[in-house]
Amino acid sequence: MTNLSFTNLVLGAWLLIVVIRRQIAPRVIRFKANFYILIILLGIASIGDAFTKQHLQIKPGQAVIFGSLSLASAIVFALLRAWTYHLWVNEDGLVMRQGSWLTILWWVLGIGVHLGVDQLWTGSSASLLLYLGVTLAVQRGWVWWLARRAYPTEIQANLRQQSAEHRHHERRSRRER
Repeated sequence: MTNLSFTNLVLGAWLLIVVIRRQIAPRVIRFKANFYILIILLGIASIGDAFTKQHLQIKPGQAVIFGSLSLASAIVFALLRAWTYHLWVNEDGLVMRQGSWLTILWWVLGIGVHLGVDQLWTGSSASLLLYLGVTLAVQRGWVWWLARRAYPTEIQANLRQQSAEHRHHERRSRRER
């Protein structure tokens, strides 16, 4: 279990550093689920590896209790972080977001709680990537919802920009083939 735990901790730490750096910088609000789906799938694979390769054994009752606690923690801390964001409209008419020191505090507390639950549940960090994928997806969705509520007209510019960027990337990838 040591290699899997170490790998999950390294990947989780790298992802967390990247995410926190991006969350405290002013950014245009976008909702792209592909990245979060990838992290969730990697997390599911990591848990699968813990069962098949590392012979992790969990009683069904434990899976329900600790799985529920982990999911609840992911959702609660995602919502808390989303509420710490400063939202505004920039000079180009795009809705922006920026986290604060409270965002970082909720990240540290959330990861600490999750790692504690994970250690009690599996004795490893087998579910860390799954937790990160879920909490990031919920946070992004909630920030998007808050922005749409605060700036219902302006968020349309964000959607148009995201759509234009997607079309640009598609054309470029077709040319590269």
